[in-house]
Formats: sequence, structure tokens, C-alpha cells
Amino acid sequence: MWGVHESARHLERANFAHKVYESYLTLSNHTYQLFKQFGDVMLIGDRDRGIAASELMGKIRADIARIRNLIGYEIELVGEEEISELAELALIESQLAILLAEYQEILQQKEGIVFTETWGRLSRMLDHAIDQDFQALITAAIDHELEEVQETRAEASRTAGFFKALAGVFALLAIAAATLGLRRLLRDVQAPIKRLLAGTAALERGELEYRGEMSGPVELAEVARAFNAMAAKIATREKALAESNLNLEKTVASRTIELRRLLDTLRVGEENRKRLLADVSHELRTPLTVIRGEADIALRGKPKTPEVYREALARCREAANHTARLVDDLLFVSRSEGGEVRLKLSEIDLVPLLPGAIDEGRGLVAGQSSVVMFATDLSRAVIRADEGRIRQVTLILLENALRYGATGIQVRLDQTPTGYRISVSDNGPGLTEEEQACAFDRFFRGSNAARRYEQGAGLGLPVAKAIVEAHGGTIVLDSEVGQGLTASFTLPNKPQLKAVS
Repeated sequence: MWGVHESARHLERANFAHKVYESYLTLSNHTYQLFKQFGDVMLIGDRDRGIAASELMGKIRADIARIRNLIGYEIELVGEEEISELAELALIESQLAILLAEYQEILQQKEGIVFTETWGRLSRMLDHAIDQDFQALITAAIDHELEEVQETRAEASRTAGFFKALAGVFALLAIAAATLGLRRLLRDVQAPIKRLLAGTAALERGELEYRGEMSGPVELAEVARAFNAMAAKIATREKALAESNLNLEKTVASRTIELRRLLDTLRVGEENRKRLLADVSHELRTPLTVIRGEADIALRGKPKTPEVYREALARCREAANHTARLVDDLLFVSRSEGGEVRLKLSEIDLVPLLPGAIDEGRGLVAGQSSVVMFATDLSRAVIRADEGRIRQVTLILLENALRYGATGIQVRLDQTPTGYRISVSDNGPGLTEEEQACAFDRFFRGSNAARRYEQGAGLGLPVAKAIVEAHGGTIVLDSEVGQGLTASFTLPNKPQLKAVS
């Protein structure tokens, strides 16, 4: 900036000196034209009445004013050393004033003096005062300005040389500083970069616990900090991914087990469906065969008495009732599995209901002399349920006890924390664990039932289970071989029905 400023100052100074030089040349030209005009006036007279001389005088004054202003700018630019030029200009201006005064004096004396004397005086003024003295002042001023222009150029050349040398010195210093800075930069940058490369190699090998040292320049320290944060996030994500994979494996294993269980359930369901169709076909075939046989006997041969027809129709009706009960039980179990059980709910008291069901159940099995006892510590046991269905469950359990149990049967009503439990116990041969596990399957009949009662369909306990579960309760069997059997079911005070239509 200093070099540019100095160069601009020298250029501006040279420009002002050159302008002063040109202005002095212009002033010299205008004064020459003015004095030539004076000579013409003396020889041929003033034809234009002094207009040309007045114009030249105005130009000369303008030239002097311009030179003075330029010298003033030079003083502001350079300093007081240019004040001498103002003195030179003042001397030229005073000399010009003297010459103009002398010319006016000669011009006024022209009429009364002999022409040769007047012209001689004017010639002396032109030769000595103008050509020698005045022109010498103009020439000295012009030479001074030329010398100043040359001095300015020389000073500018010296300054340019100094700046070249200074620029060389600064270039050398800059090269040395750049070399030292580059060596230090490489030293400070290479080590952190090597550590970062080592960190990336460690991460590539799976060493997720590696952390780089945060040293070196600020930028590389920030990079190291970001690298460590990235490594921590990768370690966290790897851990989360491993846990997720473990959980996924557990979930897949659980789903696989569940799928196998469902497949087993479907297989068992398919087997049950096939068995159901076979059992239904078998169970329906017997009453239908009876009905068809009775009808064939009644219609075959000669007409028979009304008593024979009545007996045949009675046996057909019994077979039809058996079929209707079988179909009704199957329909109820199917509806319970499909969530379409229809119950008629009302408030019922189990205390008077159970003795009535016991009395009704005593007549279910002909020829039985079993003693059925009812026991309870309650005076009132009110629940909201379907009275007919609850009576049906009790009769199913009582009928099984009467048919397959022994002579001692007890029906008991007890209160539980959530409702009531009804138990039917006998002292019969009981069931094995395998038979208990299959007791609630449709058409299943235990070995004892198969031996002692051939007409059973094996739907009693499945129907009882469907009714109890539709009321929100549970039914269980508790038995040991040779120690009798206890069938009990619980009913809640406020049942949450599984399916009510």
C-alpha cells in the first residue's frame, strides 16, 4: 500500500509539473502574440480597436491564474519547497506589467513624436525587455519545470528500485515462513491423521471400543471428537442390533413353537372333525335304523292291530327323541365353539334349584337305588344365569354319577371368593389320568361307561363344559382309580358371558 501510495504521489507530482510546463509554454506563446499585436498596431494602426489585444490579455491572465493554482496544488502535495515557483511567477507577472505599462506609454506618445523615435523605442523594448529579460524569465521557469519533471521521474525510479528490493526481501521471508509453517503443519497434521487412520482400521477389524486421542490442530481435534462420537454410536447400534437379533431369534423361536402348536391344533382339529363326522354318522345310524326297522315291521305283512302299530310308533318316537337330543347337543357345542350360544339370563337362587334338579335326576336311570345327598351351608345363592342350562349341567353330572358311579352320591353347594361351586361326588371306580384328559372331548366315553352303558353318545360333559364356560365359569374333574370321582363347576356372581345372543 505504501508503494502504491508513493507511486501515485510521484505520478501526480510529475503530472502537475508537466501541466505547469505546458501552461508556461502557453503563456509564452500568448505573450509573443500580444507583443506582435503591439508591433502591428504601431505599424499599421489599431484596426480592430484593441479587441485582439484584449482577448490576448485575458488569455495571459488565465494562464497566470492556472499556473498559480497548479503551483498551489504542488505545494499541498510536496511541501513548502515549491513556494519559490510562486516567486518566479510573481516576477514574471510584474515584468509583464512593466512591459504593458511601457507599451501604453509609447502608444500615448505616438502622435507627438517622430515615428522613427517611437519605433526605435518599441524595437528596444521588444529586443531587450521582451526577447531577453522577459523571455529569459519564461525560459528559466520552463527549465525549472523540466528539471522538476526529471527529478520526479528519477525519484520515482529510485523508489521503484527500492520497492523491488523490498519485494524480494519480503518474498524470501515469505518463502522461509511458508517453509517453516508447512513443516510444522505437516508435523502437527500427520500424527493426528495417522491416529485417525489407525482408528478406522480398528473399526474395520471390529474393535468398536477404540477411541482416538483428541490432539493436534483445532480442526483435527474436532474431527477426532466426531470420530469418537461416531465410534460410540456404532458400538451402541451394534449392541442394539445384537440385542435386536437375539430378541428376533427368541421371537422367531416363540413364533415357531406357536406355529407348531397351531399346526398341531389344526391337525388335532382335523382329526376331531373326521372323528366327529364318523361318530355323528355312527350315532345317527342307530336311531335311524331303529325307526326304519320299526316302520318296516309295522308295514310288512298283514294289517296289524292298533296296539302293534302303537308300540311301533312309540319305539320310533323314542328313537326320534334320542336323535333330537343328539342333534341339539351337537348344535349347542358347535355354537359355543363359534361364539353363538343363546342364553336366557335371569336371577336364580341355587339353594332351591339344586334339590329340584336332584329329584328330577333320580328318575333318569331306571333300576338305580343310589342315595343322593345334598349339602350346603348357604341359605341363599343368587346369580344371574340361564336356569334351564344350569339345571341341565347338574343333571348331566348327576346322571353320569348315577350310571357310572356307585351307590353313594353327594351334591354340594359352596361359596367361593368370586361366586359359587357345585360339586357332584361319587364313590365309583373313577377315571384314569388319560381318561380325565379326554373326558370333555366330544363322543369320548371312558372304559367304565363303555362297559356299563352302551346307549350313551359321549356328549354330556362337552355340553356341560360349553354351558359353564358360556356363563364365565369353569368345570373340572378330580378322580383317582378306585377312589371315586368329583365333578365340580364354578359360577361367578356377575358372569362375563363369552357369547350371548
